[in-house]
Amino acid sequence: MPTGQASGVPSSVIASVSRYDDAQRTVGYLRSYGMDAGSLEIVGAGLRQASRRKVVPVVRMTGVSALQGALLGVLAAVFVTLVAATTLTAFAVVLWGFVYGVLVGALWGLFRGLVRNRPDVVRTEIVPTRWEVRCPTDELSVAQTLLADAADVDDNRVERDTIADAPQPAQEHKHAA
Repeated sequence: MPTGQASGVPSSVIASVSRYDDAQRTVGYLRSYGMDAGSLEIVGAGLRQASRRKVVPVVRMTGVSALQGALLGVLAAVFVTLVAATTLTAFAVVLWGFVYGVLVGALWGLFRGLVRNRPDVVRTEIVPTRWEVRCPTDELSVAQTLLADAADVDDNRVERDTIADAPQPAQEHKHAA
């Protein structure tokens, strides 16, 4: 199903897990027993708003920019030695190009890092707290039976911990009369 579209078929929750990987493994388990992959859905539930600051390491950004500046400085120095007549040797021109490139690049990276790490720059996103595996209501009993059997049968198709929140098989209690 394309992202952002709602299902046109009424569906029911057959499993609720805390990690997306577990939901994928649950769907894989159900598919291995013949359920149609197109009818199974993984839906994020329990949505909450999370605010996170995007932290850019200032030292790393300064260092990378200093290296980029050094490269540009050396390239500019080589161009100067090929085009212009100077009283300095070619090595001195390349050395000064390197030094100026490092200085300009480091300052540029430092300012970029400081601007990007402003306290008012906060990224807000919506994240689910759990993932629900859903199927159409007409296939609900089949899916519940398969997941209930997953707790009893060890056929190495899925780990036991994967379907932790699956419905458990009903146990009948016989009373001695």
